[in-house]
Amino acid sequence: MKIWLPDSLYRVKPLLLMLFGAALLFISNDLFTMGLGLVSLGYGSWVIVVRMLWSTTGMIKTRVGSPMAGEQKTHVVNLSNK
Repeated sequence: MKIWLPDSLYRVKPLLLMLFGAALLFISNDLFTMGLGLVSLGYGSWVIVVRMLWSTTGMIKTRVGSPMAGEQKTHVVNLSNK
């Protein structure tokens, strides 16, 4: 599932998911909500790890510094083999 967010919220989404998961773990004793908290913690961590891997390999192209700098930025992943 892809959730389209503005650029600033795109970067904060995994941290918000992890915060939500940690809050669920602390406030609940129910197995279902604790499982949901663990899943959201894991998914947020996975998103951060994948973004770090993509940023070190140069696969993410952003238009920072382009003439369209004030407009909404698009994150493009190049999956073509060269």
